[in-house]
Amino acid sequence: MKTLHALGMAMLVAIFAIAGQPVRAQTTAYAAGQGAVNSIEVGVEVRASVTGRCGFATSGAPSGTIDQADFDLNGFSRDFAIQLNCTGASRIAVSSLNGGMASQAAGGSGYQTKAPYRVALYMVADNGTNASATCDAATLSAGGSCSFAGTATAAQGLRLAGASTKVNGSYLRVSAPAYTGSDTLVSGRYADTLSVTVSVSP
Repeated sequence: MKTLHALGMAMLVAIFAIAGQPVRAQTTAYAAGQGAVNSIEVGVEVRASVTGRCGFATSGAPSGTIDQADFDLNGFSRDFAIQLNCTGASRIAVSSLNGGMASQAAGGSGYQTKAPYRVALYMVADNGTNASATCDAATLSAGGSCSFAGTATAAQGLRLAGASTKVNGSYLRVSAPAYTGSDTLVSGRYADTLSVTVSVSP
């Protein structure tokens, strides 16, 4: 009997404790003409975030070929347009398969089977800022010393500080003057392949 009485008292104390907590005032909204308050203003905090994205826009990667006859006498120059889709700063890098225009023909004493040329990057952000650099193709091969050689990462490649999501006039240029090397270029076809990558750069 004493046990039940103690339990009942404990429950009663708990009920009093709950009843003693402050209760938020309730407000009712009424239709116009049915009461004094017909609207209630409340605050709802909404938060969201946008993850940075970076890549080439659709059909925005530099692509194409250049086929210049007698390039040793005439040289060559051609621009390949680039359009990025980067919502923040980015880096772009270039690697060269051969480190120059290479021929499959056999060379010999006094003959050269690789011709030098240059690669330039000119990148423009949506806010008009730009970044540019030019390197010899020889410095774009594996282990090359060009500032934008290799594969783009957050820390490697030519850095464009602003977002770039439009056609802003960015391009990659390949060029070479008439050949002036001491060794004669062996006759035949010369070729190189450039790989271009882009990365977000915090």
